Amino acid sequence: MIVVMEAEAPESAIEAVIAHLAEAKFDVHRSSGQNQTLLGVVGRVTDEDVAIVRELEAVAEVVRVSEPYRLASRRFRQRSTVVSGDFGSIGGERPWIALEPIGIPQANGEEGPASLPYAIAAGRPFDAAVSRERRVPEALGALSWVSLHPSPESPKWPMQFVVREPSWGANKWIGAAERQLAHNQSVVLVEAGGEYPNGARTLEVAAIARAKLRTHLPIVVDVPTIAQRARYCAAVACAAIGAGADGVVLRVWAGPPGAPATQPATLSWQDAVDLAGKLLAIGEAVRR
Repeated sequence: MIVVMEAEAPESAIEAVIAHLAEAKFDVHRSSGQNQTLLGVVGRVTDEDVAIVRELEAVAEVVRVSEPYRLASRRFRQRSTVVSGDFGSIGGERPWIALEPIGIPQANGEEGPASLPYAIAAGRPFDAAVSRERRVPEALGALSWVSLHPSPESPKWPMQFVVREPSWGANKWIGAAERQLAHNQSVVLVEAGGEYPNGARTLEVAAIARAKLRTHLPIVVDVPTIAQRARYCAAVACAAIGAGADGVVLRVWAGPPGAPATQPATLSWQDAVDLAGKLLAIGEAVRR
């Protein structure tokens, strides 16, 4: 359930409600706005619990939530969440555009972050570098690394990515994020597409639209996983931002010029830069 406190309720009354709920063995998550406080209550709630809480001082309303999630619901937090750090802002005014660099050469000839082309070191127009590994370096030139792995080894990562499995609807996707929110307030949803029997992927625009209506959490689209081929990346990325996604991941070749990419759906550096410019323009248009 969600407990809506009266506008400008005194701190003592809010703390008293929290103490009552904690004593009743509920998990309580507080969300404070400029004039009003909401309390997200996790646990098995009975009609008697609702009736008692309604009688507590400074409680304006108690809402029973039927969705399989509470903390991630827009009923709990109507304002969209923005996850920010040295990796940029996900859910802000402009789309978050991250690159997954492929083929970065090291001195010993192996791939790794030891040496970089100047353009990548400059870091623009991208916000962050991403990796699917559990352990990643601190930075790639001017870009901070972010791990897309579901359980990164380092505890320093400020956020948790929750990928929508191909068979999941919006409710199950958000419900998975709900479990992460109990431990980490910085959660980002990742759309990786539906899957056909032949293994092809499709961008689920409807899943993005439904999730945006039901949750305050930001959504990032994993373009290379959905596109599977470089020729489809631009269409998938533009459709994602046009559908309301808060960001995209693009796979970019950072190896020797002219050398073939070692992974599918990898864009050349210039193609990725040009696409990023289009995505920023689309983001500006849809947010007007």
